[in-house]
Amino acid sequence: MHTIRDWLPESEMADLSAQLPVLVRGMYFEGWNPSGPSSDRKKRDFVLSVRSCFGYDDDVDFDVAINAVFKLLDRHISHGEVAQVRNSMKKSLRKLWPVD
Repeated sequence: MHTIRDWLPESEMADLSAQLPVLVRGMYFEGWNPSGPSSDRKKRDFVLSVRSCFGYDDDVDFDVAINAVFKLLDRHISHGEVAQVRNSMKKSLRKLWPVD
């Protein structure tokens, strides 16, 4: 989840966190560095970031895993917030997020 956090503008990151359960919100902000890398990264960089957090298991299709997390957020976050988060992401990364 923190990988998503690091790819959003700070205002959108905060809006998304407000809709998370308290326990999940704590994990969301764990290790947050507000002066982290810039947002000019690409989809490939995002997938590599997820892989580095969870291991480089060749049997895992990380595009599918990322899509599953986005679907989970779709079910538990308001439609308006999901639209704002999705629209604040780079177009290439947005393609990983399923659309209704």
